[in-house]
Order: sequence, then structure tokens, then C-alpha cells
Amino acid sequence: VLKVDPNAAGGVKPLTLTDSDDVQVGDQAVAIGHPFGLDRTATAGIVSGIGREIQAPNGFQIDEAIQTDAPINPGNSGGPLLDARGRVIGVNSQIATGGNRGNVGIGFAVPSNTVKEIVPKLQKGASIERPYLGVTTSAAPGGDGARVQGTEPAGPAANAGLQPGDVIKEVDGKEVNEPGDVAGSIERRSPGDRVQVVIERLGLERTVSATLGTRPERIP
Repeated sequence: VLKVDPNAAGGVKPLTLTDSDDVQVGDQAVAIGHPFGLDRTATAGIVSGIGREIQAPNGFQIDEAIQTDAPINPGNSGGPLLDARGRVIGVNSQIATGGNRGNVGIGFAVPSNTVKEIVPKLQKGASIERPYLGVTTSAAPGGDGARVQGTEPAGPAANAGLQPGDVIKEVDGKEVNEPGDVAGSIERRSPGDRVQVVIERLGLERTVSATLGTRPERIP
């Protein structure tokens, strides 16, 4: 976290972090950044999608990402994604390239509400600990739930008795319709919390209790 003295920096004013939950598809979006070394570049587009799931460099999932067609290229990461009123709705993070190096109209930003949650903790010197279930999943047959592919040895899911082939139907009271819902259902939880996991095994539903662990820095 960088601390800037606005007076020493020529009277700069901080941007307002707005509520990213209010963002809707079709809203105007402006990306600010330093693409290909071109300082203070602004590109414009719209919000193309909300609630997207993207993969972080450490292999884990980032939920609720904002998708935009505002051109985002290498050098834009870390810059703000603004709404029509100049308020920050997200922080530019990634692009889908389709094998190309540059922008193809599909960019993603971490939502501002995630930033508002994390930054105060960093300012206090706290480490960021994410909850972890320790399970890998794929789409379930029929598209209803998340099928367990594997569990981290001695991890929360394994300790709770989850096995490959189980289909996760619900976590912490939240319905699971696809693999991404598993991580999304615990994102507001903390390590050490206990959650109820509803699974289907051999055609029968059962509920198990899992104690969430602390997510490692990278996928094991």
C-alpha cells in the first residue's frame, strides 16, 4: 500500500470508490492505465458482464469480477475502471487474449467492494487470510452442482469426509449450481468457521460439517 501526501504530490485528489454491487451491464466504463508504456491512457467502453469468475496468478479464483470491452492491454493492470461519473467501480486486472498479445474486447476488473474490504486491512499491517475448503471440482452431470474431482490431503474437505465423485449441492446455505459457486459461497467466511456442505453420493443426499482452513499462497 502506497501512502501519498496530496499536497506534496501537487494537490492530487483521491478517486471515490463506489458500490460495485450497483454496477449493471451496459453502464459506461473508462479504463485508465499505462498500456505498452503509454502514460495516462484512457479507453472507453461499457460493462459487458458482472459476477464473472477469473483466475488469479496464484491459481485461485477471483469472484464477482467486472467484464468490460473498454480496451485493456499490458500495462493497464492496477489502474482504475471508472463509471460515467468518474468513480472507481473496479481495478483493472486481466484480459482474455484468444492467443493474441493485445486486447480483444474482453477485460476484467476486481470489483471496488473487494478493494474496500482488503485495503483497510493492509493499511493496518494485517495479513489477508482467505477461507479454504481444499477441494477441486468440475461440472456435475446434468449441470446441477459441482462434482468433486479431488480433495487436498488432510484439508477441510477431506477431513469432512468428501470424496471424489461426490456432487456438492449446497455450501453454507447457498445453492451450488456450478463449480465456481463452491468458492463463492465461502468468500465472506473466515478460516476456522464451520460450514454445512450438502452433497449427493450414490443418489442419496447427506450433510457434512467442514471447518474452513486458511488458503495457501498458491494452489498446492
